[in-house]
Order: sequence, then C-alpha cells, then structure tokens
Amino acid sequence: MIEFKQSYQMITDCMHVTSEEGSYAFKKSPQPAMSQTHQELGLAEEGTEMTVCGLYVVADPNKIVEITIKYMNVNCESGGLMAFVDGWELNGQYFPGVQDHKLNLDKRITEFCNDNKHWPLNHFNRVYRSSQNAALLQYRIPIRGQFVATVRFVHNPSPCNIMASGVSIYSLINVGERNNCTLTALYPAVVSIKNVNVGGTEQHLNYDCEQSKQDKVVVGGSHGLDSSNMEKSSSVCGHSEETGPEQGIFCGVTSVRLSSSGNYVNTAVVSIRPADESDIAIATLVC
Repeated sequence: MIEFKQSYQMITDCMHVTSEEGSYAFKKSPQPAMSQTHQELGLAEEGTEMTVCGLYVVADPNKIVEITIKYMNVNCESGGLMAFVDGWELNGQYFPGVQDHKLNLDKRITEFCNDNKHWPLNHFNRVYRSSQNAALLQYRIPIRGQFVATVRFVHNPSPCNIMASGVSIYSLINVGERNNCTLTALYPAVVSIKNVNVGGTEQHLNYDCEQSKQDKVVVGGSHGLDSSNMEKSSSVCGHSEETGPEQGIFCGVTSVRLSSSGNYVNTAVVSIRPADESDIAIATLVC
C-alpha cells in the first residue's frame, strides 16, 4: 500500500474539477460492516455501490492535457475500473461531441484496471494525452483501492475544440481542414462574434446563413454536453472585423461551432461571458 506524499492533492469529491497541474491521489478503504439496525431499516452501506467518479481537468485554450498514471491499485475482480476519456463526459454525453472529434468514441476512451496477469501491482508510468484542453480520468472502486496520477499541460499549436475556462476571448480556426471546431461553456452565457472570416466569398456579415451552407459559425445552447442537436440562436457567415451584437444564451450549456467544408481557411474570434439576470433583455435563446 503506497504512502501518499503531502505534495499530492487528495481527490475528495466524486466530481473533482481542476485547472491546475500537479499530482492527484485517491484512496478508498473498506467501509465497516453495517449494524443490524441499519440492515433492518434498509439503509445501504455508503460507498459500496458501483459509483463512477472522475477527475475533470481543463487547461488554457492553447493547451492539451497529459495524464500519467503513476500508481494504481484498482482490482478488476472486485469490479474496479479506471478510464481515460479524451474530453469530458457528463450523464452519458460527451465534449467534444461525436461530430466534432476526429476520433471515434471507442478510440477516445481507454479502460484499465489491475489484472496481475497483465498489469502487476507496482509503480509504473502510463501516459495519456487529450486532443483539446479538456480530459477526464474516471474511476470506479467499489470496495478498496487507490491511485496516483499526475496532470501536465502541453502546448497545442492548433487548438480546435475548446472548453471555456477563465478567459473571455477565444479564437476558432479550421486551418483549411474539413471539420467542426466548437467552443463550449458549461453555463448560460452572453456571446458576441468579431473578426469573422467564414466562407471566403461573402464580404458582408450574414446572421441567418442558409441551413445548407457548410461554412458558418453557429451560436446556440443545449441542456447537456452534446451540442450536436443544440438549439440555434444564429448562423453566421461572411466577413467582418467589427464586434457583432451580444446574444444571450440562457441554456445549461452554451456552444459556438465553426463548421468548415475544407475549401476555405475559416476564422472567428468569440467573446463569451457568464450571463446574469440583467442580460435577459438581450436573450436570443432560452432552452
């Protein structure tokens, strides 16, 4: 059993969110047996259910997340399991969405646990890297177990999908590729678009682009992480260096998606801030 150092940040919440580099540790010990009174009352023993928890990591927009498993004692035979997720997962929905990520979902999730035949219990280094500034380390430890993981942020020269955190100005660019790049904020937000060059041919800015148009910036919101079917506030295309009007998105999740055909180098600068009650006057979408 490993002794945890004082420099380790202990994970105490089932959903532990961090934007800091460093070493993170979790330890679970067997719970005492329930008393007869508890059993008669039908009270479940806390901590023995197959609960899935996670270390949710978000970095600056121009970074990716590197997670190294330094030590792990999570027994496969008792139902223990860990997983690295390239992105975030909440209630079965993912960021980036399936349509926004280059990898299929099964290639974005790597599961592992201690099987002494293949992965003996000892100190080791297994490194996982995300494709964007968000990553998740999930764990399910029904009875007992522990792990130590280090988090490091690595420069990303071409960020595409971005989890909003801290800053208020973000740049979306497709670098001439056929893809979607989505900025997602996990809160109702006020969004404005500026320095837009999308579509390559239109010299004016259109906030109601045709649905069939492939190159556009879509602003909208949804109840969960999956923004593929988000409700839309506007669909923007064309060119402008001026700051556009503020759009109040009163949804649990706010998203701005840059969709690109690959025929143009599309760019958009997005300003986003948390919405409050005073912004209801500029609401363009309420989920």
